[in-house]
Amino acid sequence: MFRPLQPFEPANVTGVPHTPGIYIIYKKDGTPYYVGRSRVDIFNRLWKHVHKLGSRKITEALDQGIRLDFEYQQMVSIEQAEAILIKELGVLRFGNLRRESDPADWT
Repeated sequence: MFRPLQPFEPANVTGVPHTPGIYIIYKKDGTPYYVGRSRVDIFNRLWKHVHKLGSRKITEALDQGIRLDFEYQQMVSIEQAEAILIKELGVLRFGNLRRESDPADWT
């Protein structure tokens, strides 16, 4: 599924592939802080975030010295990405997540 959780630092983002995908950025306590996707290049999106050129929220967290971790998954389809996120984040704590499965499993 997702690549192992690692500190959200430029050296770790360097290893992210230049492919479509999804990512989750967490606070150190394990709380999801930001969920994102790129239909083109997750490396580029994460690179912008880690260098404070992306999300204002991530920039604010980094400026405040909040330590963040991240994980990512290369994406085959939008439906697969959604199913993976729902599985990872669960459905009980978030009102907008539906109980769905990966469309690849549909017969």
